[in-house]
Amino acid sequence: MPHIVVIGAGVVGLSTAIRLQEAGHKVTIVARDLPGDPKNIKYTSPWAGAHHVSVATGADMRLHEFDKETFGVMSEMIKADPSLPLIFAPQIEYREGPRPEGDTDQVSLLGRYHPDFRRLEPSELPEEIQHGAAFTCILIDTPHYLPYLLKRFKSKGGVTHRATVPDIASALSVSPELALADAIVHSTGLGARETVGDKDVFPTRGQLVIVRAPWIKGGKTRLGQGVYTYTIPRKSGDVVIGGSADANDWDPTPRPELTEKIKRLGLAMHPELLPPEKRAAGRIEDLDVVELAAGLRPTRKGGIRLESDEIAVGGRKIPVIHNYGHGGYGYQSSWGTARAAVQLVEGALAGAPVHSKL
Repeated sequence: MPHIVVIGAGVVGLSTAIRLQEAGHKVTIVARDLPGDPKNIKYTSPWAGAHHVSVATGADMRLHEFDKETFGVMSEMIKADPSLPLIFAPQIEYREGPRPEGDTDQVSLLGRYHPDFRRLEPSELPEEIQHGAAFTCILIDTPHYLPYLLKRFKSKGGVTHRATVPDIASALSVSPELALADAIVHSTGLGARETVGDKDVFPTRGQLVIVRAPWIKGGKTRLGQGVYTYTIPRKSGDVVIGGSADANDWDPTPRPELTEKIKRLGLAMHPELLPPEKRAAGRIEDLDVVELAAGLRPTRKGGIRLESDEIAVGGRKIPVIHNYGHGGYGYQSSWGTARAAVQLVEGALAGAPVHSKL
């Protein structure tokens, strides 16, 4: 049984570790942060909304396929166990700009696999909205989904070691049994700037307002010139309101002026965030705020890095599979990229040539 070390315990690392186990490998995770830890700005996965609404376009059909596969996997998970922190829910997408020509824009690609997809009628479009769609998406209750993945990994015999590794080779010295590992999967997200010196990796800061509104059962998104607003309900009854997307911004502190803007735009798009008795006034002060948050999306110029590599340690060459750079779509591409990473691991163990481009 080959022994694989996975570096990183975000949604991508955890999903890949589980898929490796299912492929018959012994797997150990080495990570600085683990699900259940107090939130910190460097551990990006716990900050996510999150929902499965793919952002893929025809410019990246590989991402579309990863997202489509992940939607299928999560759908089967829900059907097999409705108690999981995943639920089907209605989603509405609003676009201020004109509908693109062709069938590979983001909204059109969503229609290829999301259930109940339909284009919105003109009578359903708010002011300044030129087109939109409604469909069924999957909501991911991230504070509970990450611990679920870790529990699933451990239930299959998986072992974790908490450690900060400055480079990939250092992971093999965390514990004696790791020194003879057969391969490594590298899923450190933003950490790849240090572990492999990938300067194409950068943070995209997102700020959130989380409110209590258990009557909200579906989400909405509005995109336009300078407008990026969304609501994501959680199974817990909280609703995430966003957002922002500021490249190369490491600030961990929510900014008051942006908080007010998020509340104002979120409430304008989704007035039902207020309880019925307070909707007429439409005051953002009446939102039941439970948390203000700012997180960092682990973005990468050029998109996800999924490729084979190798390092020399102790006189032997060890295969390394990189699986990072998922930006704001780690959850919705997680199972698809996990399967691809497993294929690369098995190819590397069989002697396939290295394809690293970094």
